[in-house]
Amino acid sequence: MKINNRLDQHYLKTLTILYVEDDDDTRKQFSEFLKRPVGTLITASNGVEGLEAFKKHAPDIVLTDILMPKMDGLTMAHEIRGISPTVPIIVITAFEQTDYMMRAINIGIDKYVTKPVNSYLLFECLLECAHSLRAEQQLKLQHQREIQEAWSKHNETVAILAGGMAHDYNNLMQAILGYVSLAKMKLEPDSESSRYLEQVEKSSGEACQLGHMLAILGNSYTENMKRGAVMPCISAAILNALSGTSVELHPDYPEDLPDISFSEQQIQLVFSGLAINAAEAMPSGGALRLAAEVVEITDEDFVPMETGTYIHISVIDSGSGISSEVLPRIFAPYFSTKQRSSKRGMGLNLALCRTVIMKHGGTIAAESVPGEGTTFQIWLPAIL
Repeated sequence: MKINNRLDQHYLKTLTILYVEDDDDTRKQFSEFLKRPVGTLITASNGVEGLEAFKKHAPDIVLTDILMPKMDGLTMAHEIRGISPTVPIIVITAFEQTDYMMRAINIGIDKYVTKPVNSYLLFECLLECAHSLRAEQQLKLQHQREIQEAWSKHNETVAILAGGMAHDYNNLMQAILGYVSLAKMKLEPDSESSRYLEQVEKSSGEACQLGHMLAILGNSYTENMKRGAVMPCISAAILNALSGTSVELHPDYPEDLPDISFSEQQIQLVFSGLAINAAEAMPSGGALRLAAEVVEITDEDFVPMETGTYIHISVIDSGSGISSEVLPRIFAPYFSTKQRSSKRGMGLNLALCRTVIMKHGGTIAAESVPGEGTTFQIWLPAIL
């Protein structure tokens, strides 16, 4: 296997390693060694503790001794394989008997190192595991980029259709509203016909809002972009959306974030929509956390974005969460898990959010655990 030491060492620094060893002196000694090349080190003194630590922390690589009290390393490895079939497992042992080797092979142990352990050889094993994990991440990233490219091509087609429809649609609605106004002028204000026309006017206004949403989806809607601090705009939009609910906003971001170029109205549309979704996920009340920080995206980061400086914004609720089956589809136009009603534009909210963020040169993603809440993450390019 060809190893790129620099990239693999850098990637190893981002990984979490679980090290399971029952001997206190050995565990302390190798812990000091392992803390240097890895990102996070978690230790356990037997297989039972190791299995619990794996369930809690979901480490990227597992190092384990074989003979341990309560649960041996291979039994623990077998249980881990049932949870995560692909996590790399390195066995460290003083034994070379055939039965241990056969059990290790049957379980699917990735590496097998004998005691006394050569630190250099152990480091090479870790690098090889990091190399494999990095290759998997690169494949996932390539897949994400292909999906994003396909989505962009699909959006171009939708944009042409939606943009043209929105233009004609809004012109027609303007004519309808004009004739309604003229008709109302000919009627008594309290007449039954006037009341009917008021309902037509109200419905036409909602239809115009839908046309506005279609225009944004079609990228035909343009606004003057301005340079400035975006977080006050976002906070105001969320607070306005949460007004009248029992959900509280908890802002958590520095005041000296760099400027970005943005459309105030469209950014307000995005974050008020996210706030409304969060409030609906927390009908009994709760907290909505708004966090932001500056991040640098480099070629060594496994994210489908251009390199550069970004403001990374997180909108975190403690609501009901989104199931793993639904999560990949939430940004699709007109996809909704809510019961259909007469409300116009249902299922367009998150599709609009994605379109607006992409128009600003950014990216939006969602993470969720059912019953524990949802986090929307937004990256917007900073101006330095």
